[in-house]
Amino acid sequence: MNSSTELIEVCNKHFSDVFEKSSDSNKILMSFFGHFNQDKINRLFEQLEIQLNNLIQTKRVKKRIFSIVVEGLQNILLHGHNTKDHHLLGFFTLTQNSSGFNLYFGNLIGKVDYNKMLIEVDKINNMSDLELKEYHKKVLFEGAISMKGGAGLGLIITGMKSDSKLNCSFSQIGDEIYFYSLHSFVKNI
Repeated sequence: MNSSTELIEVCNKHFSDVFEKSSDSNKILMSFFGHFNQDKINRLFEQLEIQLNNLIQTKRVKKRIFSIVVEGLQNILLHGHNTKDHHLLGFFTLTQNSSGFNLYFGNLIGKVDYNKMLIEVDKINNMSDLELKEYHKKVLFEGAISMKGGAGLGLIITGMKSDSKLNCSFSQIGDEIYFYSLHSFVKNI
C-alpha cells in the first residue's frame, strides 16, 4: 500500500478517529488535515495566535501551547514521510475542555524515524521534570544536527511543556511506512 490515494485514505481514517474521539467532550478550536508545507504551517501559526489571544489570558499557558504546536508542526515538516507524488500528509487538532487544552498531531513516518520515536518517547515519558530539563540541556549543547535539520529537541520540548505524558501511537500501513500520532495536554492554569 504505497499509492498516494491509499495513503490519503489511511491518513484520513486516522484523522477521523482522532477527531471523533477528541470532539466528544471537547470544543474544537482548530483542526487541519491535508498536505503540509511551510506556507500552510505559517498560516496555521497565524490562526493559532489569534485563537490563543481570544481565548487565553494567561501568558504562561499561551506560550506552552504555542511551543508545543511549533514543535509538532515542524516535526511533521522535517520528519514526515512524503507520498509518491511528494505530498506531506498530516493533521493537527487543538481542542479545549474544562481542564485545559488537548493537542493532537499525526503524520506518515518512515521505519527509521519510527524506531527512533519509540525509543525517544519512552525515554521522555520515564523521566522526571528535573531529568527532562537536564536531558534537554545535554541534547541542546551536545546533540548533533541531523540531515533533516533537527537535534531531537522537538519531542523533548513537547514533553517539558506538556502537563501529561506524551501519548504516542503508531500504525504500520506499508512495508516501510507508519502512521504516527501524538497527543499532549496543557492545563488551563
